[in-house]
Amino acid sequence: MVQVTPKIDPALAQDLLQRVPRACIAFASDDRAWAQPILLKWHEDQYWIAIPQSAAQRPDTGQEVVLLVDEGIYYFDLRAIYIRGSVQPALPVFSTSADYAWFILAPSRTIAWDYGTIHQVDDEH
Repeated sequence: MVQVTPKIDPALAQDLLQRVPRACIAFASDDRAWAQPILLKWHEDQYWIAIPQSAAQRPDTGQEVVLLVDEGIYYFDLRAIYIRGSVQPALPVFSTSADYAWFILAPSRTIAWDYGTIHQVDDEH
């Protein structure tokens, strides 16, 4: 069976990690879902996440989060990289304001998509 998909190899979306058009994380806490815009630095193949100290909620040490970096507002301009993993608090290696709590994300799953490159793939099932 042939399927149509916007999924791409995550290596083709690495530019999003270098220039970060928009980034946010999502995580569960207090029996609800939280979404938080963040600063992201991709440095030496590590995902450094900065959350404002003023944020209503931050993830706990070792907690699973989802990081989404995306761009585009029109259908065929939509590109993103989605990284699921756990976070650990970290001291920043960057000069930034003290108004941020820093974490390093240890990825467990990475997916990327680009609606401008929708293509056919063979279903292997």
